[in-house]
Amino acid sequence: MVVKSATKKKLMDMGVQEEFSHKLADDRKWDDVKILTPGEIAQICGLASDEATAIHNTLAQFGKGGGGDSGSATTTVVRRRKAVRRGAQRDLALQAYDVESKIAHIRRDINDDDPIFLALAKAAGSEDIQLTDRLMENLAEGVRSRGKAKLTPAQAKKIVSAAASGVSRASVDPFEAVGIVTAQSIGEPGTQMTMRTFHYAGVATVNVTQGLPRIIEIVDARKTPDTPTMNIYVEELDAKGKPLADNEVAVQKLAASLETTTTQDISDIDVEVAQRYIMLKLNNSHLKLKNMTGAEVRDKLQRALRLFIAVEDGSDAKPKVLKIVPGVGKEDDLKDIDTNPPTYTELLQLEEKIKTLRLKGVKDIERANVQKDRDGQFYISTIGSNLSKVSDFAGVDRSRTYTNNIMEIHDYLGIEAARQAIINEMILTLEGARLDVDSRHLLLVADVMTSEGEVRAIGRHGVSGTKHSILARAAFEVTVNHLLQAGIIGERDNLTGVAENIIVGQPIALGTGSVELFYIPDQE
Repeated sequence: MVVKSATKKKLMDMGVQEEFSHKLADDRKWDDVKILTPGEIAQICGLASDEATAIHNTLAQFGKGGGGDSGSATTTVVRRRKAVRRGAQRDLALQAYDVESKIAHIRRDINDDDPIFLALAKAAGSEDIQLTDRLMENLAEGVRSRGKAKLTPAQAKKIVSAAASGVSRASVDPFEAVGIVTAQSIGEPGTQMTMRTFHYAGVATVNVTQGLPRIIEIVDARKTPDTPTMNIYVEELDAKGKPLADNEVAVQKLAASLETTTTQDISDIDVEVAQRYIMLKLNNSHLKLKNMTGAEVRDKLQRALRLFIAVEDGSDAKPKVLKIVPGVGKEDDLKDIDTNPPTYTELLQLEEKIKTLRLKGVKDIERANVQKDRDGQFYISTIGSNLSKVSDFAGVDRSRTYTNNIMEIHDYLGIEAARQAIINEMILTLEGARLDVDSRHLLLVADVMTSEGEVRAIGRHGVSGTKHSILARAAFEVTVNHLLQAGIIGERDNLTGVAENIIVGQPIALGTGSVELFYIPDQE
């Protein structure tokens, strides 16, 4: 059930009971609720006819009171309110930031009570050496792997001093060519990755873009990856305080509401070409799996197609077969169908529209499967991605939900989150190919791609095409265009980078080339 909170609040403000407001606001906007008939209200809320008529009268009186005398004025007011409601619905309350739980999550792999870790921390404090907890945990793990259960103060001091010396040596020297080193660090494993990628062909278990194609997607800043996926985590408790993350049935219902449901998923579509109408034979088992009813399908089809949906088999509450005639907006129009039948083109257009019509779920979420993590909690893994819409659902833990679509992360969470996503995706892809690349080199790539406040591709339409050097741009792609444009506007190249100095045949201003020696003889 996806309840429109703005619609529910409006109904409650009008005096409708919360229970009935909740049912009427299920996936309906206010414009859809106010045109419901008494019979439809009775069917949705399970009320008697007189109670449904009373709610219908309340809706009608509210519509008349809020409109005014002028038709154009009424339209203007409705549109303005509609825009405000939509904005209020999108602006969700910020999740509370729990410092303790965040620190616990960051330090989840650090054993503070380990005697080796404590000895190293004490030695670092006494020697006034600044080492991160993660680094000291790695040192402790290395000591444990050598069969030692504890350290003496002298041993801990020696290990900490050696680690501090190693950190100092690992720092980048001034004028070091970090870009060239990074390119080589990623390029050499990329050659091996190319060969391994071709060996994935024909392997049925590999259904996500991996290897070199995924790296190319990342550095090219593709708007949509070939195989977008999401891991949707849920909160431990729902709105009523009941367990959610441990409740497989509840998480399964959430997955069913997220997964896109089309007419083809819950019915068999038969097109009667001679009679010019379409029959939908509803599949009860599929409806139950999607947590939908036949009446709900009929209601959503009527609102989406703006056509009259006749029940051929079953009752209005539990229809089994639905009949749709092109151009028939209400039941009275069926009387004129013999004199003015729909055309064959209209029938085909309606068939295509019905097949692709989304009855339920989030756009672009093709599949949603419930899985269990290492802690025994359930989460939802999807084929397809829509981070902004998924985050609007109640029960979704927005702080842990993740997508491999970097541009979606940038649009929804900002440039810093996109930078971290680039790093995560590159590390995940390289580890999947069993290749080891220094994380600092991946950090440099992510920094270059996001340094201008947006995700830029490493290519002529991004980083390489916006370099200050004319010769560096020309050396990459479309050489003539860059040189011609620079000549027209009188651009100047200061020869400060690598490529331009190699082209003109002079030393590069990096490493030893950054030092200039001058001999000044003594004057006597």
